[in-house]
Amino acid sequence: MRQIIYIFIIGLAGVFQYGCEEALEKTPDGQTTIDKVLNNYGRSKGLIDAAYGEVYQGRDQIAFVFNPIETLTDNAFWAATYNAYEWHNGTLSLSNPVVNWPWNSPSEQLWPDFWRGIRLANNAIKYLPQSTVITEQERTTWIAEARVLRCWYYMNLLEFYGPVPWIEEPFEPTFMGWNELTRPTYDEIASKIEQELLDVINSGILPDRQPSQEARRVDNGIAYAIRARILLYNASPLNNPGNDREKWQRAADAAQDVIDLPSYSLVPMSEYKRLFIGAFATPVTEIIWRAWADNSHINNSNGVNVGSYPHASINNIWNCGESPTQELVDAFEMSNGALPVTYDDDTHTSVTVTPGAAEMGYSEAPGGDPYANRDARFYINIVHNLTNYGVPYNCTEPYIIETFVGGRNGFNDIISQETQRSCTGYYSRKDKQVKYWGPGGSQGHEPTHWVFFRLAEFYLQKAEALCELGNLDGAMAALNVIRERALQPRIQDVPGFVSSQEFIRERIRNERRVEYCLEGQYRFVDQRRWKILNETNRFVTGMRITKDGEGKFHYERKKIRDYQSYTDKYLVMPIPLEDAKKMTGMLQPEAWR
Repeated sequence: MRQIIYIFIIGLAGVFQYGCEEALEKTPDGQTTIDKVLNNYGRSKGLIDAAYGEVYQGRDQIAFVFNPIETLTDNAFWAATYNAYEWHNGTLSLSNPVVNWPWNSPSEQLWPDFWRGIRLANNAIKYLPQSTVITEQERTTWIAEARVLRCWYYMNLLEFYGPVPWIEEPFEPTFMGWNELTRPTYDEIASKIEQELLDVINSGILPDRQPSQEARRVDNGIAYAIRARILLYNASPLNNPGNDREKWQRAADAAQDVIDLPSYSLVPMSEYKRLFIGAFATPVTEIIWRAWADNSHINNSNGVNVGSYPHASINNIWNCGESPTQELVDAFEMSNGALPVTYDDDTHTSVTVTPGAAEMGYSEAPGGDPYANRDARFYINIVHNLTNYGVPYNCTEPYIIETFVGGRNGFNDIISQETQRSCTGYYSRKDKQVKYWGPGGSQGHEPTHWVFFRLAEFYLQKAEALCELGNLDGAMAALNVIRERALQPRIQDVPGFVSSQEFIRERIRNERRVEYCLEGQYRFVDQRRWKILNETNRFVTGMRITKDGEGKFHYERKKIRDYQSYTDKYLVMPIPLEDAKKMTGMLQPEAWR
C-alpha cells in the first residue's frame, strides 16, 4: 500500500498533518502519492522549500489588522478596535486567542502556523532520504536545514506558549494518540533543542554563514543564535524560579559562542539604519538572519503620514499604527548617559527631571526641549515634534513633523479607530523611509527587511547572564560594547552609577528595550520572561503638545489608556480550546488551569 501525504487543516491534527499545496502540487482529489514527490526533482526540493514557507516575513502581519507584536507591549500603542485593543481589554481566553487573522481559516495565527512549520520540517527530514532524484550533498544539506528550521519554529512556540512536546515524526492520518502528549519542562525541551542544534553544527554540513545569494537559507550562525536565545529564556525568572546558576552559565556560554563566530561584527553607528533597510542580497556584517521578502508596506500600515507635505501632492498613509509610548521615549538616555526623568506617581504624568538630564538641557517646561541631546538611537527609532523626517522622493524640501495639537501631524485624542495621526505624540521610524512617499504615488525607497537575529543581541544576552551570576565586571564589559557602539558612555561613567547587581540589571534591561525597540518580539518576550507585566503593562502615556501665541510649546503627559493585559494569564498564552480538548495530557499554563 503506497504512502500518502494528506492535507488536513483541522485543529492541531491538521497542524501536524499539513503539507504544502504548492510544493506538492496536490492532485484533484486532494492528495499526492509520496512516490510522485520522491521521483520528481522539483517536488523533492519542494519539501525543504515548504519548510521555509512558514517563516513570517512581515513584522506587522502577525495579528489583525497589521498589528505588530510591539503593540501588545508598553512600547507602542495602536489606535483601533482590532487585536491590540482586544488584547489590552483582557479578552485573551481559551476560546479567543486574540492574535489572529479573521479572514484566514483557521483564523488563529501563531499556534497553527508554528506547528505547521514543524510538520513541514518533519516531512523534509523523513522523506528526503528516500528521494531518488537529488544529489547526496543536496540530501544532507536540506535535511540539516530542516532540522534547524524545526528548532526555529519550536523557539517561536516557546516564546508564546511555553514548553511543548518534541515531535520529530510527521503523524499519520490515523494517529489517535493526542491524549498521550504531555508538556515537558522548559529545561527538557530547551536541552533537546540545544542538542539538536549542536548535532547539526558539529556535523559540519552547513557553513557558518551562507553566501549572499543563499542568505535566506539557515546556517550554523542561525543555529547558534536559536540555541543562545532559547537558553536565555530557559534561565529567565519565568522558567527558572529557583534561579539555577547553571542555566545562566549555559546562557552566557551560548551567547559567547555566537560572539566568537568570525563572520559577524557590529556595524558602526553611522551604518545603524542599514540594519533595517537595503537590498536583501547586500550582506550586513551584524545581521545573522532576516526575512527575505520586502516589508516596505510597513511605511503605509505603521508609519508617518507624509500626505500633508506642503510642497507637493503626496498620498495619505492608511494608518500610523504602532505609535511609540512616552514610557519608551523615557527609556532613551541623554547623551551623557543619564535617564531623563523619574516618575513621581503611579500615573507617569508627573515627573522629576534627573540632575544629569537637566545638565544636558532637558526640560518639559513651556518653551523647553525634551528631545535634544539624547542617545543617537532615539533619533533613528522615534519621530518627535519638529523632527526633520527627510526629503520625500522626487522632492526638494524636507518634511518637518508637527505633533503639536493643530500641527500637520497633530496629536489625536480619539483612540478607538485607526488613524493617520498619533495618539501618543510620536511615530515609529526604525524601519521606515520618507522616500517610500512621492508625488503621484512615486517611490524611491530601498527594501525593508525584518531582522530575526543580529549580533548585538548576544552581547546583551551575555551581559544579562553574567549579571545574574554576580560577575558584574564581565556584565558591564559586554554591556559597554553595545553602549559604546551607540556613542553612549560606559555604564560606569553614567550619572548616579552604583556598582550593584540591582542597578546593573535594570540598566541592562533598559538597554535591551532601547536597542531592540520596534523590531518585533523582544519586548513582548522580555516582559514575560522577567515577570514584570504587572509593573509595566497597566497603562501607557503619551505627550500632548500645544503651541501658544508666542510660539512656545507646552508639554502635557497624558494617560492614553488603561490596560488589562498585565495578569499572570498573559505570561504564557493558553493552548487553544479545541486543541486542548484533544490533548488532555497537555496541561494548560498554571494561570489557566
